Amino acid sequence: MAHDEFNSGARHGFDMALYAVRSVDREINCPERKDFTQEDWSFEYERYNTQKDLLYKIYEAIKKEMEQEVHENDY
Repeated sequence: MAHDEFNSGARHGFDMALYAVRSVDREINCPERKDFTQEDWSFEYERYNTQKDLLYKIYEAIKKEMEQEVHENDY
């Protein structure tokens, strides 16, 4: 496989991974306070923040890996 084909395939894979993370991110909605009691809302809001934090970490890891992969294979 040619060098350009590898870089193209790697970039496509990273782009698709980022697309999947963004797609999941759009599905996570912030809970509205009026729909829950105070205790339930606190739990749901904490769950929402945890999900968003995890997605952010995944997104950052993909971006970091993407930069390393592209730089390592540009020789």
